[in-house]
Amino acid sequence: MNFLFLAIFSLILSSCSTQSWSELFGGDNPEERNKELMESFGTEEEVLEKFTESKDAGPSPEPAPVVEKKEKKAPVYKKKKTQRPKKEQAPKKRVATKTEKQAPAANYPLDYPKELKVMSKSSEILWREFDPKFFTGEKIFMDINYMGISTGKIVLSTEKETVIGETPVYHIHARVKTADYYRYLYELDDNIDSYISKSTKTPVKFSLIQRESGQDVDDLQLFDLEKLTTYSFYKRVSGERTKKKKHEGFVPKRFSDPLSVIWFLRGLPMDKGKSFKVPIINRGKIVILEAKNEGMETIDTELGKKKAYKMSAFTSYTGETLKSGKMTFWFSADEKRVFLKFNAKIKIGSISGEIKKYKL
Repeated sequence: MNFLFLAIFSLILSSCSTQSWSELFGGDNPEERNKELMESFGTEEEVLEKFTESKDAGPSPEPAPVVEKKEKKAPVYKKKKTQRPKKEQAPKKRVATKTEKQAPAANYPLDYPKELKVMSKSSEILWREFDPKFFTGEKIFMDINYMGISTGKIVLSTEKETVIGETPVYHIHARVKTADYYRYLYELDDNIDSYISKSTKTPVKFSLIQRESGQDVDDLQLFDLEKLTTYSFYKRVSGERTKKKKHEGFVPKRFSDPLSVIWFLRGLPMDKGKSFKVPIINRGKIVILEAKNEGMETIDTELGKKKAYKMSAFTSYTGETLKSGKMTFWFSADEKRVFLKFNAKIKIGSISGEIKKYKL
């Protein structure tokens, strides 16, 4: 939840606004933003090529299932042939069991930590319960408040499906921005994008572009799901100072990033009392978000009274802004599980957000 905390905390420094949504969020172009971000790390071209968005997103995913069907038929016939000779059944079974035992080990790098192996197994079990809630064209407009005062606006959207490298992905986007009228006090324009593999439901790319008063931040995180490795590139420009960080580390097989975790929570079972532990990767660090379903209740929103699932969450992550976070989320009690409301308690008060508009 680092994304929500950092974005909302910045809004605390700004004033309330009456500017319209269209004036705040017009002229949004995710492709140009990500291209600019990737060019800022031109020295890593070999790695970045694997995570470049393909322009031909449409036809590329189609041949994949056809190839899979052909590959599945081949081993079936081979297995039938090997089962016919009865005399050779014993040695063949032994060979098969050996290869099956070696397969899991081969899925991990040689120096892969034992702790991550345990986390990978538990996260894979959790991911099987996940029911994706990606609706192309969906836009959730929310007002953000600090201590009861409106301080900014945020839009969460589900973009068109695309392809990163050779991986078909879901594309989600968030933007936080203050009004131009208050630019003299504090300017904030944050863009966050996450690309989630359609097959594994795990992120392959995350980018955060912060344009704020006093500093510009480019944060690019790439996730190689085959090597179970994350590549993190961070650049901050403040005045005449430029700070750059590069990090490489292992990740579990299943995880979320600071943005996709919102969509992940939407797709989890909402049985009252059920709890979850969700790994979140941010700049190479692993954060465990502990969430628990609190049941269903009716809440008042700008869209009218809504039945909603209430979920509490906690993380002990130590970040630049907050040392810990206690949060509560409300999702609509229907098939869409629309993100309706949130509340976060911090040391300097409380931050909340409520839905103002919904489009699909």
